Amino acid sequence: MARRKRVYSKRRRINYGRIALLITLLVILILLIVKVFSKNRYILKIEEALEQEITQMSGSISAVSKIDATIYENKGIRYTNQHDDLKRLMTFDGSLSKDMDKAGDVKTLLENMLISEKTEVIAELPANEKGYYWIEADIFTKDKVLIFSVENEYNFDLYYDIENETVYVKEKYFDEFSKKYNKTKFQGYQATDEFINILESIPGIPGTDLEIPENDQSNAETGQDTSVTQIPETGQ
Repeated sequence: MARRKRVYSKRRRINYGRIALLITLLVILILLIVKVFSKNRYILKIEEALEQEITQMSGSISAVSKIDATIYENKGIRYTNQHDDLKRLMTFDGSLSKDMDKAGDVKTLLENMLISEKTEVIAELPANEKGYYWIEADIFTKDKVLIFSVENEYNFDLYYDIENETVYVKEKYFDEFSKKYNKTKFQGYQATDEFINILESIPGIPGTDLEIPENDQSNAETGQDTSVTQIPETGQ
C-alpha cells in the first residue's frame, strides 16, 4: 500500500523588526506633518524654547497705555514698538548674578502661558485707563538635532491687560520684521493666579512712581521707546 505523502506548508516568519521600523517611520512622518502645520503658533514657540537648554535670557518689563505693535517702514528701514506712554519698570540680563531671580520670574511667566485658558481673538489692543505691562523676553537656546548642536533665538512679547487680567500674544509667531507680522491677530489668555502673583512681586511692579534710570528719562517724557530696533530691509 502506497504511503500517503504529507504536504507541509511553509510557515511565513513575521519580521517584527521591519514592522517596528515602519511604525516608527510612520510616527515620525505624522509628527513632522503636525509640526509643519503648527510650528508658527506663538504658544508652541514658547513651549519649544522652554524645552531646550536656555543659554541666555534678557529683556524688560514696561508700563504702556496703548500697544502699537505695527511694523512701520521708512526708506527701507523697518521699526516697531512705538507704544504710547512707555515707562521702563525694570530690565534684566540672566547672565548677571544680580538679575538671575528676575530672569527666573520671567521664565515662570512664560511657563504659565502654556496652561492659561484662551479668551478672545482681537485685531489690535485698544487703549484702556489702567494700561498694559509689556513683557519682553529674548531667549537664546541650545538644542541637539541628531548629532548636531543647534543654537536658536526667540523674541517673545507678552502684553498684560492690567484691568482685565488678560495676557495677549500674537496668534502666530513670525520674525518681528516679517511682512506677515502685521496681519497676525492677538490671542488672549486668562492670566493664572501664579502669573499675576509673580508679576506683581517683581521689583518695580506694579508701581509706576519709581525713579527712572537716567538713560530712560527721554522715554517717559516722549512716550516712545528710544531703543527701537531698526534693521535695513536688505537684511531680511
